[in-house]
Order: sequence, then structure tokens, then C-alpha cells
Amino acid sequence: MSKCMIKAPKIIVIDTIPLLLFLIGTYDTNLISKFKRLKTYNYSVKNFTILKQFLAHAQIIIVTPGVLCEVSNFAANLKVNRFSEFLKENSENFRNMEESYIPKKIILESEEVFQFGFTDTSLIIAAKNNGGEILTGDFPLSQYCQNLGVGAQYLNEIFWEIYEIFK
Repeated sequence: MSKCMIKAPKIIVIDTIPLLLFLIGTYDTNLISKFKRLKTYNYSVKNFTILKQFLAHAQIIIVTPGVLCEVSNFAANLKVNRFSEFLKENSENFRNMEESYIPKKIILESEEVFQFGFTDTSLIIAAKNNGGEILTGDFPLSQYCQNLGVGAQYLNEIFWEIYEIFK
């Protein structure tokens, strides 16, 4: 697969599912199809490879504390001692990401919190504040953002586009 086929925004504000897929795949590609939270989406090593190349094109990847918390909670379901290995294996990835903290007060002042909750609302605000685009596995969130004028990409659409190119 040619890297020129994959186009990514310069600044990505990453949601939980894409980040979890990236981090689990970095840790152990064999876990992608077995990991409970990812199994729901039927992701494969091929999906991980596309996502990895997509993220490599970004200049900045921004994560919010809420997303980090959700990823940590999901990854804590790894078997004994694997959670610490997972964190160690991904420590460089975590260091390379920028963090955008959105105060609770700001989130509560946003209309989106009542529809999407704290984490997704923090993504919307982080994208607005940083001129970034949200990368999400949540189709309703991506559609809402696009209608709002906030850049958002639905993870599965990226996969579908690449699969179409290589049919």
C-alpha cells in the first residue's frame, strides 16, 4: 500500500477507539482481533496498518485526558502483567502526542455535553482550539462535527476508501 494514497490532516485530535487500535496494534498485532473492545468492530492487522500510516502523516496528534483515561481503562483488561508491558511498549507514542486539557467548566458550558458527554465534547473543543480534525470511530460524532464545521473523520470511512483503491 502506497503512503501517497493515505492523506491525513496536519493536526489530529484522536478519539478512544482509533487510539486503542493504534496502541494495541503497536503492542501486539495478534491482540487486535482478540481484544474485547476492538473485536466489536472486527478490526484486523490491515486496519492497524492503514491507521498507523494515516497517523504517520500527521504533524501533531492531540489526545485529551478523557481519551487517555478511557484507553487506560480498556487496556487494563489485558491479562496480568500485560497492562504494564502495553504501557511500556507505547511510552514513546504517548510522549509524542500533545495533550489538550479542557476544563470541566468549559465542557459544561458547551451544548454538546448533553448529547455526547464529557470525553467527546472535550474532543470537539480541542479540535476547535487547535485547528485540528477529530479522528473517531463514532459515526454520529463525526457527522455532528462535520455539520458544525469542525473537521472530523470517521475511522471506518478511511478504511473503506483505502480498500476501494486496492480493489
